[in-house]
Amino acid sequence: MPMMDKLLKKSGLKAKDLDGFCVGIGPGSFTGLRIGVATVKGLAYALKKPIMAIPTLDIIAWNAEGHKKRVICPVLDAKKNKVYACLYRHTAKGMKRLSKYLLLSIEDLTKIVAQYKDVVFLGDAAPVFEVRKGRYIDWYPRAEAAVRLGLDMFRKKRFTKPEDLEPLYIYSSECDIKGI
Repeated sequence: MPMMDKLLKKSGLKAKDLDGFCVGIGPGSFTGLRIGVATVKGLAYALKKPIMAIPTLDIIAWNAEGHKKRVICPVLDAKKNKVYACLYRHTAKGMKRLSKYLLLSIEDLTKIVAQYKDVVFLGDAAPVFEVRKGRYIDWYPRAEAAVRLGLDMFRKKRFTKPEDLEPLYIYSSECDIKGI
């Protein structure tokens, strides 16, 4: 909140002057997602402003927007030899998602991407795949990409209500609670 306050003061704006809120919803750190989502949820509700909820893998994929002819694969370490991933490709209408948001083993993702000729990997788990297939580039989710995606959602009025906003958690069957 202090950083948001500082940014608003520096820009000469007040929170009520904002048109809406854009938030990365994950996958990612449970605590980080909860804090970000709860903050945006509270602000949007109090100020009656729309929310544009954007999956983190979509934001990261935009770092590879210059790679028009390649399959783009953001891949994040999910621990226990698993990764979060998704496949994208550029089209005339922009970035198109080719897969669901995935939680799978490194070996399983390697098999999936083997069907593509040229893949660009982004993410903290990307160096593993550089060795196996393809290239990797800068991957950190950039505010510029989130804003671009959020602005497109804003123009199309694709909003999430504060009461419906939730982090995007992708669970493994190993996380299922059974027999309680």
